[in-house]
Amino acid sequence: MDNQPIGIFDSGVGGLSVLQHIHQLLPHENILYVADSGHAPYGCKDESYIEQRSRVITEHLLAQGVKVIVIACNTATASIIEKFRQQYGIPFIGVEPGIKPAIAITKNNNIGVMATSGTLSSDRYNELSQRFSRDVTVYSQSCPGLADQVEAGLLDTPETIHLLEKYLSPLLVRQVDTIVLGCTHYSFLRDQIQLIINDEIQLVDTSRAIAQQLIRVLEKEALLKTSDRGLIHYYTTGAIDKTQTTMRCLLKKDVMVKYLP
Repeated sequence: MDNQPIGIFDSGVGGLSVLQHIHQLLPHENILYVADSGHAPYGCKDESYIEQRSRVITEHLLAQGVKVIVIACNTATASIIEKFRQQYGIPFIGVEPGIKPAIAITKNNNIGVMATSGTLSSDRYNELSQRFSRDVTVYSQSCPGLADQVEAGLLDTPETIHLLEKYLSPLLVRQVDTIVLGCTHYSFLRDQIQLIINDEIQLVDTSRAIAQQLIRVLEKEALLKTSDRGLIHYYTTGAIDKTQTTMRCLLKKDVMVKYLP
């Protein structure tokens, strides 16, 4: 089982931010990455649709013999991870907004969370924010359309900058000193966000923490692969040329993407 691949999926290319850290910390592991770009974004979809798409991809990855699945999507994690952990016989690693690490570094106890409407309206997010926000104030900011810009590889366009200014403005007015990037797509906009906010505001991105949690799970289950360089295979349910162009832009390297019907 230790030679079997790790499965990672997201509504699109946002989960590549998680993949980068996983590959950096676990260079020996084989990885199958699925971008459900043909059905992105998940943030504005209802939970039944997200579950249906997640189940299709999960069962495809299981058919490929993956030993663990990383749901590199905040919205999908909030919707289905507990159910899937009970239904399927392998470990699942999810992502969720980094409110807990934000609390550890805030100085004025004002925290902003940028996320999709699907994440912010979920029971899992509400429970998370209530559990950790007793001593701080958490300001939640929905960001419609922002993941779509990343999905299209449009990181520096006037429209993207306008959206960032629009969504950051309410958080800056509330004088937050820490902003949580609650969608894996937003990790690719760190530089653009940093140009809008002041240097004293810290950004919290949990991508590396997810990779570290994956290591702990693989060690516990004795599933770590420790020899040979791992291979990464990329798949998309969307247009290959478009997804491949965006992936190459975000990863800054040449990748080949296969179509997943």
